[in-house]
Amino acid sequence: MTQPTDLLTDTPAIHRRTDGVIRVAGPDRIAYLHSLLSQDVEGTKPGDVADFLYLDAKGEHLAAGTMVVHAEHVLLLVPAEIAAAVAERLDRFRFMMQVEVSDLTGEWSLASLRGPGEVDAPGARSQPGTAAPHGDGLVIRDRDGGVDLLGPTPWVTDRVDELVEDRDLPLASAEDWERHRIATGRPGWGSEIATGRRTQELGLLPTHVHLRKGCYPGQESIAKIFNLGRPRRALAVIEADHVLAAGDTLGEGRRPGEVTSAAATGDGRTVALALLPLVDGELPETVDTPDGVVRVRTRVGAGMPLRGA
Repeated sequence: MTQPTDLLTDTPAIHRRTDGVIRVAGPDRIAYLHSLLSQDVEGTKPGDVADFLYLDAKGEHLAAGTMVVHAEHVLLLVPAEIAAAVAERLDRFRFMMQVEVSDLTGEWSLASLRGPGEVDAPGARSQPGTAAPHGDGLVIRDRDGGVDLLGPTPWVTDRVDELVEDRDLPLASAEDWERHRIATGRPGWGSEIATGRRTQELGLLPTHVHLRKGCYPGQESIAKIFNLGRPRRALAVIEADHVLAAGDTLGEGRRPGEVTSAAATGDGRTVALALLPLVDGELPETVDTPDGVVRVRTRVGAGMPLRGA
């Protein structure tokens, strides 16, 4: 009997995403974004790709996404539901700087090819976190080995059709993408990255923050918790043989864990992301629940180098 597989995780597939796309152009674009975002934008060069946070003065998340550095502009990939607000805010606070902000959501789009291990597509570089021009768009090598196609929507549509026809790749649904996101420990906007959640506990420091760059909104909050080194809880990928759902409580006591996202897998298990309390700085290996044991796979961000540390 053939074992069921999950698209994007066990079987290579491609997914048409709904992310928003913001273009920041003008001669002051690098200095402007460097003053606002959590990454070292001034240290980038065309072709660099990195995840970022946009915080307020108290360290609350205004946006999280991926920046793609082009020779003539910087593209910011953010959740579609906040793209217009982020673009408006960036335009409002540029003051006298020569910066042009455009919301390209809809005109430009994104598709992602994922599978077990590294995947490939025409135009993709081998180095993670890089983008290469390809026709009218860009081909991005994701930090985990996947490939993203970013460009004008007709160009993305043509590239997706070519991959589906030439390689017989299946198209993955939004549910497939959500399951893959959870299984690979990618915090989501609104589910994990939400009001009251701190960057450190979500495991975002290695991927979204440069610790030695200059001042930016929210930097003091990040630096304070990093220097103290004592977050009370951490985001983890967990799995169970029973059904889990966002909002479920895990464990007992004054500070139980909380499931933030969950999805069913092809083999009948549930994979989920959960914020779990730390004991002496460590996560438990299992958590007992009335429905059965929950197994902790990994802490999000664990073992990854910290930029600028």
